[in-house]
Amino acid sequence: MVRVLLTGLLLLTAGSAQDKNPLHGNKDAIEAGKGMFRIYCAPCHGIAAQGGRGPDLTLGSYTAGNEDASLYRVIANGVAGTEMPGYSDRFDSDGIWRVVSYIRSVAGRPAPPLTGNRAAGEKLFWGKGACGACHRLGMRGSRIAPDLTLVGRTRSVEYLKEALVAPNASITPGYNTITIVTKEGKKIAGVQRNYDAFSAQVMDAQENYHSFFRDEVRSMERSLESMMPSYAATLSPRELDDMLAFLASLRGKGDTQ
Repeated sequence: MVRVLLTGLLLLTAGSAQDKNPLHGNKDAIEAGKGMFRIYCAPCHGIAAQGGRGPDLTLGSYTAGNEDASLYRVIANGVAGTEMPGYSDRFDSDGIWRVVSYIRSVAGRPAPPLTGNRAAGEKLFWGKGACGACHRLGMRGSRIAPDLTLVGRTRSVEYLKEALVAPNASITPGYNTITIVTKEGKKIAGVQRNYDAFSAQVMDAQENYHSFFRDEVRSMERSLESMMPSYAATLSPRELDDMLAFLASLRGKGDTQ
């Protein structure tokens, strides 16, 4: 009985030790974490952690949780359904905490001032921009393109602006355009849902799901371009500022309802 109680106490103690970073504020740990980040994380999150294919980590607000333990779990185990892999097979516990230390050291970068009007941007989103035809906010919109409910928490203003005027510069992983021509000559274009050497699954603009094997169709091509149009000529500079103000405000707190 005593042995069981002692074992349980040890497990509880070990679990609580992971709630806080034991290397918090350690300059050597931060520097080591920086080196690890640049090797393993920068290809998606950017050399300075300001985002790219992956979220901007300097904002200090994370979808999976803002606690040390949440960051540790994401780095160790990855995020199911995304390109974020787990690193527990490459980093020991202290290594993961070093990466957490570095992320904490760059978090809290002040966002650039926004001059646009959020309310006007929301009208543009659902109206002239027709963004809801592809994107989803909360329970409203389409599932073709990435869900933007939390985009203000995970993407920098610079990234959002680039996405509006040059959408092909950084395509969200898994959202390439696939064009299929059937043996009957029917052309089907849609957003990638899966693509490999033998088959492709796509979702078209009407949210219809299509699946084909390569030997069943005349051609199957994946384009490294986005189905999203550029708004550089569609929206005026003022309208772009308004749209940015709206997108940057989306943090999943009921402001899209």
